[in-house]
Amino acid sequence: MGSLSSETVESPPAPVRLVLVAVVASFVLLFCGRCASAQNGPETRLFSQGAQANLDRNFPDANISYLLMDATGQVIAERWTPPANSEHAVVYPGSLVKPFLAIAYGEQHGGVFPTVRCLGAKTHCWLPAGHGSLGLEEAVAQSCNAYFLEIAAHLERKRAQQTLLHYGLLGPASGASNENLIGLGTGWRESPLALARAYIELERQHHNATQSRIVKGMLESAARGTAREVDAALGDDAALAKTGTAVCSHTPQGVADGFTVVLYPAMQPRLLLLLRIHGVTGAKSARVAGAMLRSLGAGRR
Repeated sequence: MGSLSSETVESPPAPVRLVLVAVVASFVLLFCGRCASAQNGPETRLFSQGAQANLDRNFPDANISYLLMDATGQVIAERWTPPANSEHAVVYPGSLVKPFLAIAYGEQHGGVFPTVRCLGAKTHCWLPAGHGSLGLEEAVAQSCNAYFLEIAAHLERKRAQQTLLHYGLLGPASGASNENLIGLGTGWRESPLALARAYIELERQHHNATQSRIVKGMLESAARGTAREVDAALGDDAALAKTGTAVCSHTPQGVADGFTVVLYPAMQPRLLLLLRIHGVTGAKSARVAGAMLRSLGAGRR
């Protein structure tokens, strides 16, 4: 076949180029597992360009901030104000810290976790009617405040701080209350990059007993818990997810910031999405998180 000269081949219009890049990005996500592990290779750069163009086009709302990362913790696409790698990019992470609190508890109590009866408002849970009796997996899936307040009350703080540092997290301020330990209030601030990479590290350790139970809870969260809108968009048992509703860190301050972290696919994650939406709950942000990954070609065909 003869070659075509540059005079006979015209570049497609800009809108068409964006569509083509997005299509290629979806192809890479669906069929090339290597792109998540090939650092700075051409496939990774192509996927990054396509993913950024796709998300900018389909999710332009200024209230949406996100980090899309590969399994190594490299940023593929992002929109965060101020930039996520800035020293000024700190957030109140809300319930996203609960899994790491559970890891600290497991280390201090031989991996043995209690069953806790959640009575709703009486036990300071976000669900007025309460969750009833639940163990660790269900507590992660439902983000039960009562459960995590119970384990926070039985933590040795200095040892817990060392556990958090292992995951790259600063942890709560000195003298933080049990409520602050589970992500309530303003006593715990983290960078979005640190939060995202901590979840990647957590999943890497899924063969460990406590981490395995937390990962199962995240699987249940995406399927039928607070993050159920993720699997509603992507398909049954498609992802691992955790939601968080936090004190708003914007100026002017809104009623809340809703967070969702998703690792996709569930069985061998290649992507992590950390999403924050100004003015909504974590459960509501889960719907957008599922839609964002779906737009990149993830989920059921």
